[in-house]
Amino acid sequence: MARILIVEDDENLRDMIREWLIFEKHTVQGCGTGLEALEQLAVLKFDVILLDWHLQDMYGVEVLKKFRAAGGTTPVLVLTGGSSNDDRQEAIAAGANNYVRKPFKLQELSVMLTNMVKEANSKEKR
Repeated sequence: MARILIVEDDENLRDMIREWLIFEKHTVQGCGTGLEALEQLAVLKFDVILLDWHLQDMYGVEVLKKFRAAGGTTPVLVLTGGSSNDDRQEAIAAGANNYVRKPFKLQELSVMLTNMVKEANSKEKR
């Protein structure tokens, strides 16, 4: 299955997502700040990143921009509690592969992640 990084400052939500994805047979790491995420992304490889829009130390879109500027190509799914279409457009413009609003169903999250990993793998084979 996939190796997934969850970047979410809500520890309860992060733990719930992590437990679900482990149940789904994924390898999962989590962190709660943008700085921690950038540090992990600098040294570890992931198949997909779940990235919260609002983190304690910076916006998720800032993490995404820095990751993409450093050459990061891992698919990113942005999670947000906001409902603004401007946020969605900003996330996609910054390099997000997809965007989902909270609350979401864990099963739907699994389908989105699986599709993102499959798409990334098919691009690598071309």
